Amino acid sequence: MLSTLKRSLPLLALLAVAAKMPAQFYKYLPEHGGSISVGATGNFVKPLTTNPSPYTFNSVVNGVTLTNTVTNQEQYITSSVGFLTSVQFHPVSWAGVEVNYGYQHYSERFNYNITGRAATQVASIPTTTHEATAAYQFHPKHIPFQPFVNIGGGAIDFVPTAGGQNQWRGAGLVETGFEIAMPNTGRKLALRLQGRGLFYRAPNFNNAALSTRSWRVNAEPSASFVYRF
Repeated sequence: MLSTLKRSLPLLALLAVAAKMPAQFYKYLPEHGGSISVGATGNFVKPLTTNPSPYTFNSVVNGVTLTNTVTNQEQYITSSVGFLTSVQFHPVSWAGVEVNYGYQHYSERFNYNITGRAATQVASIPTTTHEATAAYQFHPKHIPFQPFVNIGGGAIDFVPTAGGQNQWRGAGLVETGFEIAMPNTGRKLALRLQGRGLFYRAPNFNNAALSTRSWRVNAEPSASFVYRF
């Protein structure tokens, strides 16, 4: 309960600030343009670099101290489907900013060898991730659809669902796609199709023995429904 409350403090602080904003801010959206979207994402991970190193530790068995070495660490995740919501502000017709929240649930899997065991060992950690990112958006006008490119970054919170310490990683973000206005809605509703790339260092959940010290990219195809202010 305490750990959940601590992770909620940034969101509660943001809501408190928003509640104190003057009414003029809320007039800004219809005057300058904005949108909110809700959709689904796929999640396919590709390692970019990996640099594992042997990890040695001692264990005591029947009063005898044994030296163990972990080698050949590998890391990958199961593919998954997640949730994505975004809010965008457009102060000018061709550019804007966005903030995103993304949710995923999958398993982080580690393969490794350890002294005295011939078979490769496997560890699987069910994981929930919470993405908080922001980006600059460039969206030249185009009919009948509106293409865009977003560049930004933020952080990802990796939470082991079976217990254990969560771990934050900084992330870079690149998005590209387009929006198609739905007919007979006055361009208020649209469908957004995009590809997202999240670049970050793979989590090790503070376990040096399993660490692959790798960088990877999440390739996330996404489809969302958009409401334009």
